[in-house]
Amino acid sequence: MKKKLALLMAAIMTVAMVPMTAFASTKMKAVDEISTAAGDEHPFTSRVELSVDDDEEIVEDVKDYPIKSGETRKGFEVTLTLTNGKFAVDVDDTDKDGDDEDYIMDGYENVAKGILGVKVESDTEATVILRQNIYNQVEGGTDITSDACVLPIVAYAVDTGDVIAKFTSNVTNFKKVEDVIATAYDGDVTIESEGVVTFVEDASENVKNMKDITIEGLVNGAMIDEKGMAIITLDLSGPYEFVIDEVDEDGKADPGNKWLQTVGKDGKLKGIDLRDVISLLNENEVPYYPGKDTVAKIEDDKIVLQIGGLKDDHITMLRIGGIALKPTKSCDPGDVAKIKVSGEEFDTKATLEVARMVEEAVTYTVEDDDLPTIWAGKAYDETNTLEVAIEENTGDILNTSRKATFTFPDGIEVVDIDAEVGKKNQGFRYEIDENVVTIWNYSKEEESEKTDMTIKFILNAAPTFSGDVDVTLGGEFDDVELTVATVKAPYTVEAKTSEVLIDYRYVPVNEIVITEAEEGILNEGDVIMLQVEKMDFEDAGTYEVTTGDIEVDVEINDGNKNTAQLEITVKDESTEASSITISGLELYLDRTLPVGGYALENVGAWGDDADDYNNDRENFACNILWENSSKDKEENKNGYDVNGIFKYGAVTVNDEYVEVVTAGRDQDDSSTTRK
Repeated sequence: MKKKLALLMAAIMTVAMVPMTAFASTKMKAVDEISTAAGDEHPFTSRVELSVDDDEEIVEDVKDYPIKSGETRKGFEVTLTLTNGKFAVDVDDTDKDGDDEDYIMDGYENVAKGILGVKVESDTEATVILRQNIYNQVEGGTDITSDACVLPIVAYAVDTGDVIAKFTSNVTNFKKVEDVIATAYDGDVTIESEGVVTFVEDASENVKNMKDITIEGLVNGAMIDEKGMAIITLDLSGPYEFVIDEVDEDGKADPGNKWLQTVGKDGKLKGIDLRDVISLLNENEVPYYPGKDTVAKIEDDKIVLQIGGLKDDHITMLRIGGIALKPTKSCDPGDVAKIKVSGEEFDTKATLEVARMVEEAVTYTVEDDDLPTIWAGKAYDETNTLEVAIEENTGDILNTSRKATFTFPDGIEVVDIDAEVGKKNQGFRYEIDENVVTIWNYSKEEESEKTDMTIKFILNAAPTFSGDVDVTLGGEFDDVELTVATVKAPYTVEAKTSEVLIDYRYVPVNEIVITEAEEGILNEGDVIMLQVEKMDFEDAGTYEVTTGDIEVDVEINDGNKNTAQLEITVKDESTEASSITISGLELYLDRTLPVGGYALENVGAWGDDADDYNNDRENFACNILWENSSKDKEENKNGYDVNGIFKYGAVTVNDEYVEVVTAGRDQDDSSTTRK
């Protein structure tokens, strides 16, 4: 009985945890941060502190309870209830002498401060006697962080998630309190790799250290046996091999004596000191070396690490790295090396890619498989960004003091870039010349290091540009072309050609259809202005929203240089991509127009008048197809420099929207309706 009681009371940890908010007049704090696995095979011990709130009255409703010396102490009873937890003691053997009315009170004050007795009533409920003056913080003490009653709770988690301890009492000034005393996980460890080392075909550098592998325990002592030893196996597969040195103590070849190798900072191979490649971190991230009994057993493509000096009373984070790998002669581009990680004391296994062979010394990749869409003519927003990653697969290929370039097609201009380069490299510089970005001093801190960097480009596309955006890498980079984005018009305008005769004031022309590329692309207040070359709109006809739910107004506006334009103003944006059909349109034609085709143009919608609706946009168009354009190339836009700003030019919708077929007044075979 006393042995089980000792289990209940004695397993004490020292790591503090941030307490939950207590209720009413009682303070409660879980002292220990416990991580565990669910199930009765994983018992844990968690201490809690109970005391009166400093701002509340002390407890006075107490009784006298006998202690081992025959004396009495004043105390009061509280009920402890577990949620998602069960006590890891025999419920029927927690009383002192078999008498269920007796509480256990033998010498507890030596191991649990302020606890006069504990009786486990069921798997989830126990009665605890708290000593009055300790709870009231009358007596001082140094064994715990403050004056409080301290109860070690030995339990296990029923299921994954939080295990909660709740205390209640009928005693005046003790209100219910609860706190998380443990967290149970589904599994025992996590296994991750910090990356993949890359070998280049036919390169001289054919030996590299693998990246670190991290094994982190989810529960206390997850990877440790009863001797404090963790046994971890690394099983290598693929056309690669660990670099092994077979020598004896005199430096002579000894096939029976295998030693792991690592590549030092000087690039040379040397024998591994396991304490250089195995590190352990406790929960406070204080590193310490594994014990002297740590060894590595090498069996062909398998390494068995026996790591000593571990402790089972905290979460263990184990890092393994610095082990040299090399490809075999049969290794081809595309081949990968994988390591299966397993342990004797945990069930979790993981197979990690740790190396690969590539053809090129430098690899260029785009951010996503799904290329971002950039809207033609729209000013920069979060959709106008893309990333290009550059990875030097072996050191000292790129001379980073030499200039490297990114050239985008005409019709694409770079607003700015955001580059992630070498951590300590403060000399990085770049220049933007419309569609060409030049960079230098872009990475490596030392010549032997390889260059990895990511460049985020902020782009604008001209109103007339559409299709793929291909960037050409040049200069110090290989001459490589990457497709990095696609450009679409935010809306389209369609209109069929109309054949007309002049000499009539009202000339009917074909309908115009405006279609959004996606819902909400046209915002409230956006304007689309259409005009016909050397002609005026006389009648705006009627319009219908044939798909979607956008709301617009359509009217005639005198526009720029007294040209009567068709103005479509968005009153409410769509929640579904919309189409607008405008029919019944009529034009006024000057009788001096020669025979030929006249274009329907989508124009920028500027006003010459200071009170014009466009005045608040200064020199920039209301029509979103020209948000990134300006009549004045030097004009700034939203704080941007001239980078990414296009010179304005109308977009032709149909270069023969109106086809004048005759010019004579005496020709009266026109199909035009007279008014």
